[in-house]
Amino acid sequence: MLTDQFQFIGGRLKEEMSWKDLTTDFNKEYKLGVTPEALRKRYQREIARLETLGDDSVEKAFRLIKQNPQKPTDLAKRFNLDMDGLEDLMDDLLNSRAAIKFHQGYLVFDRLAPIPDNSKYDIDIFKGDGWHKFGVYADPHFCSVHEQIDLVHSFYKVCEEEKVEAMFCAGDFTAGNGTVYKGQYQDLKIIGADKQVDYVCSIWPDTYLDTYVIGGNHDLDLYKTAGVDIVEQIASKIDNLHYLGKMSAMIMSNGISFFLKHGEGGLGAFRSYKAQKIVDAQKSDDICDITVIGHWHINLFMPKYRGTSIILPGCFEAQSDYMIRKSLVPEVGGVILELKVANIDGKNTIVRQKPEFLDFGVLKGV
Repeated sequence: MLTDQFQFIGGRLKEEMSWKDLTTDFNKEYKLGVTPEALRKRYQREIARLETLGDDSVEKAFRLIKQNPQKPTDLAKRFNLDMDGLEDLMDDLLNSRAAIKFHQGYLVFDRLAPIPDNSKYDIDIFKGDGWHKFGVYADPHFCSVHEQIDLVHSFYKVCEEEKVEAMFCAGDFTAGNGTVYKGQYQDLKIIGADKQVDYVCSIWPDTYLDTYVIGGNHDLDLYKTAGVDIVEQIASKIDNLHYLGKMSAMIMSNGISFFLKHGEGGLGAFRSYKAQKIVDAQKSDDICDITVIGHWHINLFMPKYRGTSIILPGCFEAQSDYMIRKSLVPEVGGVILELKVANIDGKNTIVRQKPEFLDFGVLKGV
């Protein structure tokens, strides 16, 4: 149902108009021929669909835009937003939804936008049973003025000391190229694909550890505007950096599976909400032993949810102006994940797990 149709019906219902009279007016206004019962059911389905999203106005708006282009003013009326609230909503949509763009006064869903690759890899990362350690992080946002290169180097050094066997990064490897959210240009240290590639290669940690990385919504900024997959280009120049694709990837090693995912949208009603929704949307056969999700710059560990242990590892970017406007405080650091693998009935299984969250401190306005 179109936004203006939804508002038309809602307005008439507030006036306590009967469905018969409302439908007559509706058919005249939109030159349609629906019956009162059909219109009532359509309206109720729309209400039920929006209610299932709770208070997540970003998700509601995204679904509306995916159906039909939306004027920002119409969204403001629908969600009862003032100008500040509307600006926040548009920031959230354009920042976190790779397929949403602003075109000729409308927020539109770009059906040509890059979609998650969801690639699957068999990689010989570790062998045998017993204890194994992995470094896990997300959102370093290289090329941002708020990047924390020294802390990334410190994290790799700790991981080497702990004899970690591999590193996983769940997206937003780079900061983007200035169009991810309003005013992003002022948050960039380096602008332009070639310059960003050279810069990241120059500051990459001097490490023997292999890092497996996916692209996030910020990494897709250049892909949307210029067709450049910047993380793929960076990985082609760094021997121990392995690019697995856009937004998500699955790794199978030694009978143990890892899922790397970059989230979208706001965090939701509670800290684990979006992470659970991601896992809930997966088919049971696609659920991995370990799920690592980036994007929200927070820490979370949820063991054995639908058979997977979910990790949100935080970030390596200090609080930006955008985060200050959104009243968001980043949780800076990474995770060392220790797993004990045992062969049970001929199949390798995780029997113990110990995530260690390395807190590098909350950095504001750095």
